[in-house]
Formats: sequence, structure tokens, C-alpha cells
Amino acid sequence: MDFLSCTPSVFVIENEYEILINVKEKGIIAIEINGVKYYEDNAGTLSSEKVYSKVRIPQDLLNASRKYTVTYRSAPERKAYYTKLGEEQRADFSFKPLEKTENINIYHIADVHYRFDLGISAADYFRDDTDLFIFNGDIGEVENFNHYFEVAKFTGEVSKGMIPVVFVRGNHDARGKMAEFFPDFFPAAGKKTFYKADIGALKTLVLDCGEDKPDGQIEYGGVNDFYSFRRRELSFLKSIDTNSNTDLVITHICPMQTTTEAGGQFDIERELYTEWHEELNRIGVDFMLCGHMHKAYVLKKNDPRSLISNSFPVIVGSACFGDKDLWGTAITLTSDKIFVKFTDKDKNIKESFVIDRKTKEIL
Repeated sequence: MDFLSCTPSVFVIENEYEILINVKEKGIIAIEINGVKYYEDNAGTLSSEKVYSKVRIPQDLLNASRKYTVTYRSAPERKAYYTKLGEEQRADFSFKPLEKTENINIYHIADVHYRFDLGISAADYFRDDTDLFIFNGDIGEVENFNHYFEVAKFTGEVSKGMIPVVFVRGNHDARGKMAEFFPDFFPAAGKKTFYKADIGALKTLVLDCGEDKPDGQIEYGGVNDFYSFRRRELSFLKSIDTNSNTDLVITHICPMQTTTEAGGQFDIERELYTEWHEELNRIGVDFMLCGHMHKAYVLKKNDPRSLISNSFPVIVGSACFGDKDLWGTAITLTSDKIFVKFTDKDKNIKESFVIDRKTKEIL
């Protein structure tokens, strides 16, 4: 494994996995399963001039195999004719597909803001019984390539290249000189950071509110057009079939509670987000999972704290305490209940809730 700069991450997107691999020197990267190699889609030309790659794999294929091999050949000098590559190197990884229909253990964490040591400790709550990790935004800002690598190292260290991961962009992940390259490094359907993310019996939607203030806000300096982006997202929601039986929606910013202070600079897009909510109602959603607020709480159905009345519970599951502590959310799903525990870096349970999936009420 000397050629790898960190452990791979197996991201969930649509009905596939997208495996992110980072290597120390540029070269040709592939994922091998059952003797067949899969490469990053690059219109038939294999990428050799970068040190990372995202390889799409059908979920059924990797689920059945339960293992994959990362292969690598260095490419010190690519030429128009007679390129010479280094010898093939290999690294094997086991994989744990989500096959449960009951007692699905999910650990959710957001707002890490580079405090990777706290995040790694908190995310180990379920230990070997973890079925899915959700990294829900604001892992860091991206001023340079190394910032992306540090986040990839974090997700790989937590998931060990073995546990599936849902990775969601936060508003801070959309900031910085390299922010436009987010779809090159992390899951995106083309250039879209909103998509279905179905895995096993679990049906999810990933949404992306973008930034938390209007595009014209002076601190952004004219580099954003999230106004149009959110409207494309509404069209995506309208394209989803009615009664699709979606278990959860994951989004960094809660569209029904963009802020706790009505009328301020963070109170944006109410009309549009009302339409989002109407579409989510039409689709049928059990609950929503958010971060962003740096607090951990549950918005009950029709909670008065919401700026737009929510017809399903919202778990806001990431509390921050500077460099001292970081809370995540341990979730266990059964066919009829959602068990929610806010836990700290030392795996202590700070608060817990039980939600009835049918009535959407907190019990």
C-alpha cells in the first residue's frame, strides 16, 4: 500500500458506489473486482496526470464481491508515443455492504471544520456495527488541493475503505479558491451535488442548499450563483415519482429552518424552500438529517421554531464546542422507529429521542 496516500472512501451516489482513491505520485489508478478493472470515466483515455481518481462501481457488483483491489501504475512521463509505465502495485480492501432491513446503524457527523481528531473519535460510536457513515457538510474550506486531500484522508480513516459513506457538501465546502473543483473530488451526478443515494433497503435523497446568505452578500465577492442552482434542484425534486418511499433526506442546511432569527441575513429563499418542502411531502419522506447550526436538537413535526412549517421531523445533529468537543448523531432505524442519540467525542450519550416512523411524532 505504499503508493496510497490515504485509505480509499466508498461513497454512495444514485445506485452506484464512487470510490475515491488518492496516491502519492501521478499514475493510472483502477479498481479491480473479480479480475476486471474499472477506471475513472474519461472518454476512453485513462487519467495519468493527477494523484486522485473517482471510480464508479455498480452497487450489486461490489456488494456481491465484498472486496476490491486498488491497482496503480506510476506514469512519470506520459508521451504521445511509447509511454512507459511503472510496475503494477496493488492494495486489497474488504467491503461491508448494507444488507440489513432492521436495526440499521448510521453515524452522522457535520461541521468538523478541520477538527479531524474529534470527528474520528466521535464517529467510532458503533464501532464494527456501523452500517453507514454520513458526512453532512462543513468538513472544511478549500483554498488549495491539500485541503481536499485532508478531507479525503479523514473520510478514509473513519470508514476504513470498508463502510459505505454518504458525503454532502456544506456551505463552507463551497468556499475557497478550489471550491469549483468539488465535483472532481467528491460525489456528484455530473456537476450536480444533489441526487438520490439509495443503498440496500435505505432510500435517501441528498440535497444541497449552497451558501447560507444571498449571492450578493459582500463577503462572497460575486463568485456564487446559488439562486439558479436551487431552482435546478427544485426541478430535480419535481422529477421524482410520487410515493417513492424515501426514508431520509440529507442536507447540510435545513431548508425549513435556515436560521433561528427570522428576517436576518440568513433568512433566505423562503418561497423556494416552501416549494422544496411541498415536493418532499409529495414524494413521501420519513425524516430529514441536517447540520450547520452547530447545535444538536430535533425539530418535531410542525415545530414552531421552523420558518417553514415542517411536516416531518428534522434531526439537526452536530454540536460544536470549539476544540474541546464535537457531537455527532447515532441513528438506528427499524421498520417502525427511529432511535436518535446525540453523542460526544468520548461516545457518551448526551441526549436521546425515539421517533415513530408512521406518525412522524417524537415518542
